[in-house]
Amino acid sequence: MAKTYKAAVIGSTGQGGYGHGLDRVFQDLNNVALVAVADADPVGLRHTGERLGVSHLYDDYNRMLEREKPDLVSIAPGWVSERVPMIEAAAAVGSHIYCEKPVAGRLEEIDTIVNACNRGNIKMAIAHQWRAMPAIQQAITDVKSGKFGKLLRIWTRPKDDSRGGGEELLLHGTHLFDLMMAFGNIPRWVNGHVLQDDQPITQSDTPQSTQSVGPIIGNSISAAFGFDHGVRGFFESTANLAISGQSNFNNLFGMSIECEQVKIELREPGDCYIYPAPRVLPDQKHLSWEKIWIEGWHDRYDHQTLWKIFLHLGNQILVKDLIEAIENDREPLSTIQMARYINEMVQGVYLSHLSEGCRINIPLVERRHPLEIST
Repeated sequence: MAKTYKAAVIGSTGQGGYGHGLDRVFQDLNNVALVAVADADPVGLRHTGERLGVSHLYDDYNRMLEREKPDLVSIAPGWVSERVPMIEAAAAVGSHIYCEKPVAGRLEEIDTIVNACNRGNIKMAIAHQWRAMPAIQQAITDVKSGKFGKLLRIWTRPKDDSRGGGEELLLHGTHLFDLMMAFGNIPRWVNGHVLQDDQPITQSDTPQSTQSVGPIIGNSISAAFGFDHGVRGFFESTANLAISGQSNFNNLFGMSIECEQVKIELREPGDCYIYPAPRVLPDQKHLSWEKIWIEGWHDRYDHQTLWKIFLHLGNQILVKDLIEAIENDREPLSTIQMARYINEMVQGVYLSHLSEGCRINIPLVERRHPLEIST
């Protein structure tokens, strides 16, 4: 008889909430029973319990974990303020973890989290819903198989709304860097340049953020990353290029992958387009984009519907994959080790800029965040 996994959710109303639908990740899964919710805010806790149909409600996640000892726990807050103690508490009682992104704002915190998971033999999956989309998974398989020739370069762009630059380097960079690694394996070096209002940032500038996600700065960033076999990845972001109600497009979020034979464009909500040359050639009229079509997916969900539900679908794909990883003793699709490399990449951008543009090897020797090191 198949095991039923007992699950719980940790949220924080007003302090990062329940992330991108991470309160609902266990709904409608036949082998998962959601038994408890923890939230220090009494009103938020009551409303979440009603929304999820859960009666075991706790204002202290430590007490919930100790009493319920769930097999799975969703660590949902978008803020990273209590990320380390939440993960340590879950790992201590043997709960495997599905965690909102970004996992943490500092490498020192990620190191602590990795150690806690390793000590408890805990599987931890990150809510990188974009990489769970079937068309993107197909693109990863095709590129890694050599179907389109050698992988050459990967270009990434976040939404470039008001958060463009440093904030998106971490908030949406986490999705983009996760996918960079899915295509190109782990990064080996980083080179970065960071501007605030057209001026290079300095060590004396004060980090700032509209959310509690760790130290960030800059409203325009360019970064390059080196991978094995000469593959290079690029991240570009500038704030306020996509302005709601003013721009004639919704956002710039996406990834361009250049192979020897084709250019691949990844766009929300998880679609993939193939162009039969390594770059777009507008004068070559016989060349055109072709969308990767996934049977059982695109014929089930039209584009408008996918926009509304792709985060929930991605969460459930990743939770199912986490359960399979537990049962087969393998790593999930988006692992805590990849989250560590994401933070290496983010901190490395700042360290490179503040080191006069030097190329910085990954992993970083200095684990402290460069924006918090006194001159």
